[in-house]
Amino acid sequence: MSVSLGRGIKSFSQRAVFSFEQFSRHEMANHAAAGAYAFLLSAIPAVLVILFVSSRILGAMDPEMIFGALAPFIDAFGGRDAIEDIVSKPLAGFAGAFGVINLLWAARLFIVSMQRGMRIVYSDTIKANPVRENVLTFAVEIILIMAVVLIISASQVARAAIEAMQWKPMARFLGLAVKSGVHAIPFLSLWAFVFLTYKNVPPAKPRGVNAAIGSAFCIVSYEILGLALGLTLNTARYGLLYGILGNLIVGLIKVYFFFWLYFFFAEVCHTLENFDAMLFARFHRIALSDKPAKGLDRSLFSNPIRLIRRYAREYRAGEVIFERGDEDRSALYLYEGSVEIGIPAADGTPGTVLSTVDEGELFGEMAGLLEEPRSARAVARTDCTVFVLPPEMFERFLAQDAGASRRLVELMAARLKANNERVAKAGDL
Repeated sequence: MSVSLGRGIKSFSQRAVFSFEQFSRHEMANHAAAGAYAFLLSAIPAVLVILFVSSRILGAMDPEMIFGALAPFIDAFGGRDAIEDIVSKPLAGFAGAFGVINLLWAARLFIVSMQRGMRIVYSDTIKANPVRENVLTFAVEIILIMAVVLIISASQVARAAIEAMQWKPMARFLGLAVKSGVHAIPFLSLWAFVFLTYKNVPPAKPRGVNAAIGSAFCIVSYEILGLALGLTLNTARYGLLYGILGNLIVGLIKVYFFFWLYFFFAEVCHTLENFDAMLFARFHRIALSDKPAKGLDRSLFSNPIRLIRRYAREYRAGEVIFERGDEDRSALYLYEGSVEIGIPAADGTPGTVLSTVDEGELFGEMAGLLEEPRSARAVARTDCTVFVLPPEMFERFLAQDAGASRRLVELMAARLKANNERVAKAGDL
């Protein structure tokens, strides 16, 4: 039990370290500020558009029918006067057009900030469909803003109706139901927004389970932040003016930290999707270093238990690891032991030895890179442990570690040089 708990804590810590490192390296706090700024810019024109559409709809309806149906609810808080103003003086078409133009412009900033942030998180090189991405993200934002406005309006009407009720037990019950709904519906709406964008905005789509986990952690963290702000900044105890300013400040803080959490848990989602490749990249970098690992690297990444359990295979001395002509595309990493790479003779004897692989080196990677069958045979010189890396994981490893591609090119160049020298010596003989 204690061993499993220790592994769980270590695994959680590794993912947290990767996510924080990526968040800092990508400077995602700047993208969070840009996203919050664009969202705030788009909120006001969105409200203007909603008011314009509402005024046109209400203006086309019979006023008596509106007031007759809503009178028990709107009279309690003076809503009749507001609706009469909307019905008698609907917003001009210029106001609606102005709101739509500003909404499109602000929403474009919002879309761009999200897409650029996601592309940096995933280091995407896949060509995306810009029309699809813009329409999807714009639609999600409009739905989210409209949902917020409608939820606030519906909650105010419901509270006024409850206060007007004579039967207090039913009023208490409905009040609890409304309060629960006011908290649950925004929670679910935000989760759906985060999940849909995590799942659909990146061209390289993450798995649904990872998008769901990342979005759930994002919204729960945001709710905890909201509770903490509510306890420390209670604007209800201030007067009208300071209460408005206080709510505005709290709103700005919550919007910024929502986007901060949004991009941080996008990094978490990316880490969950690429964890094994990131773990191998860190371990490989430590193994190649001339200096012993220190601090977090020593405690979290120097002993690759997860990699050993998932990818390690044992070979005895003289055992063939792969044969020439094999179709397998996996890359291999020598964890312990020694391996010979050679060309077998026609009669099946060992033939010519081309090179020797030492501990900490990759081999067999050319089959995956060139998408061709194996061009040589690999045989264990001693008892050895080899990590067999699937092609997808190896590609992600190269993408995660900028130095890995350079080292791989250097390794292949060294092997090519050694083979050329061997061929030259054979020609001299």
